[in-house]
Amino acid sequence: MNISVVIRTRDKERYFEYLLESLASQTVRVSELVVVDNFSSEEKKRGLKSDLNEAVRNGFWKGKVRTKLIALSDDEFSHAYSTNVGVAAAENQLVCITNAHSLPLSRRWLQEGTKHFEDRNVAGVSGFFIPHQEGTAIRGFDKAVYQFTQRAILRQDWCSTINCIIRKPLWQVYPFDENLPKIIPETKKYGLEDYDWSQEMLARGFRIVVDPMFSVFHSHGRVLNETARNVKGYFVYRQIQQKIDLLSRPRVSFSRLYQPERSRFAIELLS
Repeated sequence: MNISVVIRTRDKERYFEYLLESLASQTVRVSELVVVDNFSSEEKKRGLKSDLNEAVRNGFWKGKVRTKLIALSDDEFSHAYSTNVGVAAAENQLVCITNAHSLPLSRRWLQEGTKHFEDRNVAGVSGFFIPHQEGTAIRGFDKAVYQFTQRAILRQDWCSTINCIIRKPLWQVYPFDENLPKIIPETKKYGLEDYDWSQEMLARGFRIVVDPMFSVFHSHGRVLNETARNVKGYFVYRQIQQKIDLLSRPRVSFSRLYQPERSRFAIELLS
């Protein structure tokens, strides 16, 4: 089963090399890497490219993976557009989407995610996001609070692009909606174009799977701050989800990818 992995990043993030190492050791082989970089300088872009070349050619993969780098400017960036660009560049029908500060829980991460696609009715698979300190999961009260909010927010119907696998043919029918902030302004800051995508897939008769075994370590800062951030996010996301739930379906999404004069990203093939 061939699978492409899309990694969204801004410059080189702290855990980027650990992520590459983890992907290289998965029990399901990654056949393609697509890195979408929202960079702020040419110098940082060169550094990111150097690390990718080192990992792919001389390190983890020994050159046995196709690697693409796509650079977006700050002016071009949006959550939906950066994801659409990455998926568009991917060559396989199964596309895993993650970011450079998310780390798979185990070597079986991709295997646990891809097994669900034996069911042709599954459109996407996602998991939970576990705060960590240097790759060690939180415990005790913080873990209990975090898991409660995760389960309440994700439930069984949100294929989050923090870590998910989707079928590209279904994405081609309904890409992540770049116009969603015009309909629901809060989504410009918080995203949820992936929640909208999930709801559209459900409306069209497909399934979304949330599997705890397909989860990642994911943190933006200290664990205490991350737990507070997630509790706050629970209330914010529920409000936005309720607005998205009110949209009539099936609906049509918008992407600049289908307006060539407004989308001019370039793919740099590294290997």
